[in-house]
Amino acid sequence: MSGNYFDSKKDLEIVSAGGFFCYACAVGKPAEEQSPDSRYCHDCYEFLVKEAELLPSNKRPSWIPRVTRDNPKGKNGRQKSIQVSQDVVLNMSTLNDLKSEVDIIQPSVAKVTQGKRGPKHKVLPHDLIMQWRDEGMGSKTIATRLRGEQGIDISYKTIQRVISGERN
Repeated sequence: MSGNYFDSKKDLEIVSAGGFFCYACAVGKPAEEQSPDSRYCHDCYEFLVKEAELLPSNKRPSWIPRVTRDNPKGKNGRQKSIQVSQDVVLNMSTLNDLKSEVDIIQPSVAKVTQGKRGPKHKVLPHDLIMQWRDEGMGSKTIATRLRGEQGIDISYKTIQRVISGERN
């Protein structure tokens, strides 16, 4: 091992040997040095508790050490990792299992709109629109006149589509 304080290989060895990773020191530490908050070692824990006392009472950042009566070791202190046998892992796969197949159910909206979503097409007086276009009116003017005279509330963009032949 190297003599550097920050050494990822050394940290991995310590953690795999039952230690933990201190979030404040940013290094692996032996399990004996773990504080009641599983994120920190004893030294960092004591320092952060003193720092937290200096903060206003209404401020509670996430780095403040926490310990509850039900969980004296910290957030996940009592949880143990359970080793699962390889047989169980193989049985958990659904790749070759027929139970994972499902029916493809078409949405009920498709029946109502014949496969198209969105607003329904309004019946428009195409002859009147083309007549007004031939008289030199623009699409915005035509839309305004349709709204006023015919009571048809339609966008000028739709009028442009009717004039260009994109919409029937």
